[in-house]
Amino acid sequence: MFRLICLLFSAMLAVATLLSGIDLTAESDRITARRAELAALEKENERLRAEAACSVSLEELEDYALHVLGMQPCESRQIEILDIGG
Repeated sequence: MFRLICLLFSAMLAVATLLSGIDLTAESDRITARRAELAALEKENERLRAEAACSVSLEELEDYALHVLGMQPCESRQIEILDIGG
């Protein structure tokens, strides 16, 4: 009887060990996938930050045109509308 109890306990312990190994493998795969996703998002973040740093706002562009280039806003009499339709 003692041997049977020991054998059942050993079998249950082996099954529990296998199941925990399977769970650990699944979690490891999920972590690997999340790390790859994080790396891709960090790379995209760097690209977007660089793009934002290089972009110029419309206010900055207007200020540059007015004060550095000496341009002026056009008046209504200077605007011509072209009809390119057939």
